[in-house]
Amino acid sequence: MKIKLIIDSSCGLTEKQANELGWDLLPLISNINGIEYKNGVNIDIEKFAELWNANPKKAEVKTSCSLLKDIIPLVEKYEKEYDKIVIYPISKALSSQSDMLKKAFANHDKVFVVESNKILYLMIKDLLMFEEEIKAGKSFEEATKIFSLPASSRFLLIPEFNDALVKGGRLAPAAAAIAKLLKIVPIICWTEDGRLEKYGTGFKFRNSLLKQTINMKKEYNKKIDENTYFILIDSQNSNIKEIAEELKNAINFSEVEVFDNAVDVAVHTGVGAICLAIDNVDPKIKDKLFKFTKKY
Repeated sequence: MKIKLIIDSSCGLTEKQANELGWDLLPLISNINGIEYKNGVNIDIEKFAELWNANPKKAEVKTSCSLLKDIIPLVEKYEKEYDKIVIYPISKALSSQSDMLKKAFANHDKVFVVESNKILYLMIKDLLMFEEEIKAGKSFEEATKIFSLPASSRFLLIPEFNDALVKGGRLAPAAAAIAKLLKIVPIICWTEDGRLEKYGTGFKFRNSLLKQTINMKKEYNKKIDENTYFILIDSQNSNIKEIAEELKNAINFSEVEVFDNAVDVAVHTGVGAICLAIDNVDPKIKDKLFKFTKKY
């Protein structure tokens, strides 16, 4: 059985990177200062940071689902050559993308839309494990069960600045002003059902990163061995190297794997935000999962 994998841009990959893994990318849309961009195609996290940093106070950013005019040709491109086409969208709790895709391909026997509750590198990890299941001789139906398994880790997201949270209506301007004065930072967690919700607050950005990293290791409920990795997801933080080295040393990890954040996430959390995770990774997928990470 020939299977084509399509992942949407909320995973953090660019189109070029997805292609290097043998996949294709379905871009979500960002409208920045009145100009429409296809995430992962003609904008990545570095370009987004440049646009945002030009004037954070006045930057106008909106996001939306992928365009049907892009989706339909993408599927048509592969439907003759492949027996199945798997599309892995952003968590259904964060976007209507999943519902839109399911409706669009409800009567298409070849298209399987993942009932997604994950984002960022967790989506990549799922698809890599799905490929391993198929290689091991599992049926398509059996292999797709990997997508409904709970994530092997949780992650926390800490914004460096509150501009994006205010613009998105997630934080009132008055509350943001008080938080800035008192150096309070929000801490956001990813939940098992695929939502991003408030986890707590911290005092100062760097202090909060350090404290939450130490707590995360203490609370990690699996054996920490050679298959356990300390992971950061970076939104173009100007001090990422220094931060990465400080955090890995604090929990005695020899290396940290740093993914680029997805534009789809960064528009809501702002430039400078950092996600933290500790996760066990199957040795069979390690090289591909970390193919595009920076290592410190």
